[in-house]
Amino acid sequence: MFSAELNKRRILIEKIIDKITSELPDLPPGKLRIQKNRNAPQYFHVTGKENAHGMYIRAENRELAVNLARKSYYEKLLRELHREHKAITSYLKETEGTHPEDVYSSMNVFRQMLVHPLLISDAEYAGYWEAAVYEKNPYYREECMLPTEKGDLVRSKSEARIADMYYSLGIPYRYEAPIRLKNGKTKYPDFTLLKLPERIEYYHEHMGILEDVSYRSANIIKLNEYAESGIFTGKNLILTFEADYAPLNIKELRKNVTEILLAK
Repeated sequence: MFSAELNKRRILIEKIIDKITSELPDLPPGKLRIQKNRNAPQYFHVTGKENAHGMYIRAENRELAVNLARKSYYEKLLRELHREHKAITSYLKETEGTHPEDVYSSMNVFRQMLVHPLLISDAEYAGYWEAAVYEKNPYYREECMLPTEKGDLVRSKSEARIADMYYSLGIPYRYEAPIRLKNGKTKYPDFTLLKLPERIEYYHEHMGILEDVSYRSANIIKLNEYAESGIFTGKNLILTFEADYAPLNIKELRKNVTEILLAK
C-alpha cells in the first residue's frame, strides 16, 4: 500500500521534472533581486558579479520579473524534486518484491491459528471485516425475504440489486449492521461499506418509499442524527432515493460508487 502511494508520487515528480527541464532553457539568463521602496517592491535584473545591483525593471517590462521569479522557483523546486525522487527510487528498489503484509499470509495455516497478526494484506483485512459477527437490525426481520448473491436476505428488490452490485464490484459490505451514534442511539444503515486500501467505513442508505410522509420524516430525523455523529454526504454517506415516478438508476449508482470506493 505504501509502495503504491510512493510510486504514484514518483510518477508525479517525474512529470513535473520533465515540465521544468523543458521550460528552463527558454527563461531569461540572470537572477531577480527585490528591494523595498516605501513598502513597495522594486525589481532588478542581475546578470553577473560585475552587475550585482542589477538593472531596474520598469513596470512595462514586468514580464521579465515574472520569468526571472519563475526561473528561481523552478531551480529550487528542481533540486528538491531530484532529492525526493532519489530517496523514493532507493526505497522502492530496496523493498521490491517484499511486503511486511506477506509475512503472515505466507505462514502455514496452522501456525497462523496461533498468531494474532499485526499487519495483514487488504484482502485478508476485507475477509476478516466481512466475516465479523454482528447483530442485524432486529426490527421487522420477517420482511427480509429476498436473497442476494452473497447470501443475505434483504427487504426489497432495490436493496437486492444494490447488494448484488456491491458484490459484483468486489466492495465488501455488511447489511443492516449496527452503528452507535453520539446521542446513544443505535441505528442500522442499509449497507456498511469498506473502502480499501484506506480501510475506511462508508454507509449507504436507500430511501425507497418517499411517497410515505411518515417515512420521509423519520429519515430526515435519522440523517440529522447521522450528521451529528460525523456521518454525512460528501464525507462517508451515500444516499439513494426511489419513488413510483423515479425508479432506482442502478447503472448510474454503479458508476458513482466505483468512483467513490474503488478509485485509486
